[in-house]
Amino acid sequence: MNFSENLQILRKGRNISQEKLAEELNVSRQTVGKWENGVSCPEAECLVEISEFFGVSIDTLLKGTVAEHNETEQESSARTESPLEDLPAKRQRNRKIRFVAAIVLFIISPFFPSEPGANSVGGFFMVLCVAIGIGLLLYNRLTKD
Repeated sequence: MNFSENLQILRKGRNISQEKLAEELNVSRQTVGKWENGVSCPEAECLVEISEFFGVSIDTLLKGTVAEHNETEQESSARTESPLEDLPAKRQRNRKIRFVAAIVLFIISPFFPSEPGANSVGGFFMVLCVAIGIGLLLYNRLTKD
């Protein structure tokens, strides 16, 4: 892609008119139209302003693919916003998971066979399941949402 195509994609991607972009860059609307039609190119100072305005490098602006840059930017912004918005819901879900896990551990703990004696592996796992279950319930109880 070339500069004229990239500029047009960036401008339309932000829903900005040629006139509004021209105001931001202190040039005329006709100048922006000439850039987008490939009739002329902006001066170096103006290229810097355009790259800063759209948040892309001059290299990408001149010879890169701006469409890929925009998709990557949108994906990364979606990733950063999503976890913060869903934090209370995730905490509630995690509390439910811990509660269910504790209940499952309590239910399965009697199924470990324990033999009388000092080295009973089944007895160890039973105690371990109960201890972890109690720990999960306590953790749920002590954590605040």
